[in-house]
Order: sequence, then C-alpha cells, then structure tokens
Amino acid sequence: MPDRMRESMDNAANEQLGDWESLVVGNARPGLRDPLRDLLLVDRLLARIVLTANEPALAQIRLAWWREELTREREGLGAPPDPLLASLLESWPSERKVLASLADGWETLLPEDEDSAFEAGGLAAARGEAFAALAVMSGCAHAASDAARHGQAWAHAELVLIGGSKESALLSEGLRVAEELPRLPAGLRPLAMIGGLSRRSLKRGGKPLFGDRLSPLAALRLGIFGT
Repeated sequence: MPDRMRESMDNAANEQLGDWESLVVGNARPGLRDPLRDLLLVDRLLARIVLTANEPALAQIRLAWWREELTREREGLGAPPDPLLASLLESWPSERKVLASLADGWETLLPEDEDSAFEAGGLAAARGEAFAALAVMSGCAHAASDAARHGQAWAHAELVLIGGSKESALLSEGLRVAEELPRLPAGLRPLAMIGGLSRRSLKRGGKPLFGDRLSPLAALRLGIFGT
C-alpha cells in the first residue's frame, strides 16, 4: 500500500468531532445525523491536510486520494480501506461528488507563496453545496438554497478565525454573507445551528464558534428556534 494512502487512512481513523460539532450532530434527526456527522468529519480531515501542510504538493496528493475515492465506481471492489470512507459511502449513497468538491474547496487555500491571502469563494461554494445536498437528502429540497447560505457563512467564519487580523476584508465579506441568514425548516435546525454560530463568530470579530461560556446556550437556542 502506498505510504500516502496509509497516512490518509491513519489520520481519518483518528478524526473526532469537536464540542460544537458533537452538540450539533446530537440535535440532528436520525435521517440527517449520520450524513451530517460524516460531512463534518471529512471536512475536518481535509482542513487538517491543508492547514498543516509543509509541502503543498504532498497535500495535493492526499486531497486527490480522497477526491478520487469519493467518486470512484466501486462495483466489484472490496470494502473501502478506510473506516471514514466506508461510513461516507453508506451515509451518502448519492451526492458524493459534492463531498469530493470539498477537497477542491480546501485545495484553493493551499498557499502559493508566503504572502498568499485566503479567498473564501471555493470553500464557501463547496460547503454551501454540501448543506444544500443535506437538505435534499433530508426531504427538504425546497430549502436547499437557504441551507447553502448557512454553509457559506460557516466557511467564512472558519477562514476569518484561521487568518486572524490579516483577514479584515474576509471578515467584512463574511458579515455580509451571514447578516440575514434565512430560517430553515425544523428538520434542518442543526444546519441553522452551524450557520447561526458562524454569524455570531463573525460578529465577534472571528472568535471560535464555541469561544465563550454562552456559546452552548446560543447553539441550543438556534436548535430550538432556528434563528
């Protein structure tokens, strides 16, 4: 087995949800819970591949492996070599090209030089498409475009947090995107929790989604009221 494939598998096996992610997934209805959990896990993995990359070319190889495995025609193949990949193939029986596009979104953030600045467009589009796909999978296709807005806000909030004070233009853009997030149906409240926490993070200047003692209460309120 190639070393780069083994490394991707080992990292995926160790991936775990953080505090806010666990709370959001715990509030999801059964039909949404598994695909949302796996989306958050693979997004977290792809983020780590990019954000800890010492050599962009090696990160590109690892991203390409995930992109190819997520879109591979698997008829006649054995069980997937990675437990997260196996779970994704089960929880996302269709729409896996959307997951593969997350790799493209994160790849746009690989630095071309030391002065490279983040541009949110690629990741925001990919996370928006993923949230729209979750809406369709949950029987809420009518709310797909609204769900996408929450995914886009999440991307902006994370990139402002990563970039810090260097990303003032990105903060302004994120505030514009998240200013009036649409209300989502009850079945998509976990996505509203992510979007609402992201908006709160942006309004606080790019703080972590769970950056203070009131964050869990804000998340629960979003889960109940959706805004």
